[in-house]
Amino acid sequence: MTKKRGDGGSETADEAAEFAMNNDLGDLFDEAEVVRERRPAKVVTALRIDLGIQAELEAAAAARGIGASTLMRQIIEEWVESHRGTGSPDQLGELVRHLDAARTAAASLARDAA
Repeated sequence: MTKKRGDGGSETADEAAEFAMNNDLGDLFDEAEVVRERRPAKVVTALRIDLGIQAELEAAAAARGIGASTLMRQIIEEWVESHRGTGSPDQLGELVRHLDAARTAAASLARDAA
């Protein structure tokens, strides 16, 4: 049922849609060349960031001749790659450390006030 296209894909959008609707495309997929290129897995549309930091990022990106979102992506990718394989932080240990520091600071303030 599949017809071979002999025109190298120069048909109009309507002709291509009609071809797709009326033919089995399995053979086309089997013959297709796989092109591996970088494609984002997810596009983030909103990022809450301090306006001063945003201005710095935009200036740094402009100096490099790239867009601010490209620079942000590069920074994030570098951070993720540098932390890949490291264990996740001990959240309970971090909480205890911060509570101990807060108690020490509170005790110091209480001594100073007395």
